[in-house]
Amino acid sequence: MSADDETGVPSEAFRQAEDVCIIYSFEDVAFRWDHATGRVFRRFRDTGRESETDSANRLFGDAQTGGRLATREEYDAY
Repeated sequence: MSADDETGVPSEAFRQAEDVCIIYSFEDVAFRWDHATGRVFRRFRDTGRESETDSANRLFGDAQTGGRLATREEYDAY
C-alpha cells in the first residue's frame, strides 16, 4: 500500500469489538488503539519502540483523518 491509499479511518472502525491499527506514512508513524482499555500506542517507523500517547494527541487525530487501517502485523513491523 502507498500513501495514496491513506484516505482516513472510518469512525465505525472504533465501534467494533477489536483493536484498531492505523498507518500514517506522512509522519512515519503507526498507532494502535486498544479496544479493551481505550489506550493509544504509537510506533515511529524503524525505531522498534512503542509508547503510549493520549487519545487527544494531534498526530493521532491527523492519522485518523489522513491515514489508513492496518493489520496488527503491519503495526508491529512498522
